[in-house]
Amino acid sequence: SGNSNNATPTEFAVVGYITRGNMGTDQMVPPKGTTGQRPAVPILGGLRYNTTIAAFESYNGSAWVPLGGLQNVDVNTTYTAAAFQCCWCKTNGGGFTVTLPGSPNKGDTIRFFDCDNTFDTNNLTIGRNGKPIMGDAADMTVTTEGAAFDLVFYDNTSGWRVFTV
Repeated sequence: SGNSNNATPTEFAVVGYITRGNMGTDQMVPPKGTTGQRPAVPILGGLRYNTTIAAFESYNGSAWVPLGGLQNVDVNTTYTAAAFQCCWCKTNGGGFTVTLPGSPNKGDTIRFFDCDNTFDTNNLTIGRNGKPIMGDAADMTVTTEGAAFDLVFYDNTSGWRVFTV
């Protein structure tokens, strides 16, 4: 196999390519595809461009996570959030529910913003989807005008934890 360091073949599987036309100013193109086209057996540290979420992502050993930030999503009606999203919520047309993922991994993060300062009159409900929020087996109702916070998943006992207020 021409492999001088006895590494397994999967460690050398290169699907993307690097161009060398002008070293230092050219580009590297990693593998890319949709969320549904993620590798069936991901490798720790794997890197790819996800065309579904328009972001680079890396495999951390238990989940694919976006690099460098959260995916921005505008939400103005009932919605099911995905891990590593920033939900810009506009409840000026009435309150609604954002449902959390049903099978989260430790460290999954979802950020919420009250874009129009209306959570006090048109509440945002965070649907827990079977996992506790702050250890409580109930949905979370957000009634604070201008609220902005992260929910980070820990485990099935503690569930989602408020990270910032």
